[in-house]
Amino acid sequence: VESIMKNSALKRWKYIKKTGSFSRSGGLQAGIDYVTDPNSIVLTIDMHLTIPFGFIEYTRRHVVQGKMGFSPMFFRLHPGFTEVNVNGFWEQMTYGVFGMYKSDWSNFGGFDLKKYTTRWGGEDWDIVDKVISNGYEVFRIRYPGLVHYYHSRAGMWTGQR
Repeated sequence: VESIMKNSALKRWKYIKKTGSFSRSGGLQAGIDYVTDPNSIVLTIDMHLTIPFGFIEYTRRHVVQGKMGFSPMFFRLHPGFTEVNVNGFWEQMTYGVFGMYKSDWSNFGGFDLKKYTTRWGGEDWDIVDKVISNGYEVFRIRYPGLVHYYHSRAGMWTGQR
């Protein structure tokens, strides 16, 4: 991951290596906690995604500090398919890609690290519940080119549901 990031067009990024059992919530929260500027936008993403050109800028334009987060829908490919040989569906039942200002993440408390220590699944819905219950809105749209590649969940980490 670090070598890919070094070759990417992103100018500001940080690679944070964690030890111990896999924790999606813990890893994402570590990244959120690393950001100190309350006026920065924090974007969490799922693994196995193609992120199209312009997506970061689009995210920046669709979060409103103190008011709204952004969680685009991505196209989930079925097993064995690619962006060239397409077969899949628009994933509407996930909030795994989520952007908000750091100040807003701080206001609603971020990920529940007790409930989702090593458990995977549901942490994105938990975040959206917190966001909405704290008076924020969530902007959603099908984002062309944001593609999730199929992967088996079996044996990816311990603590999996």
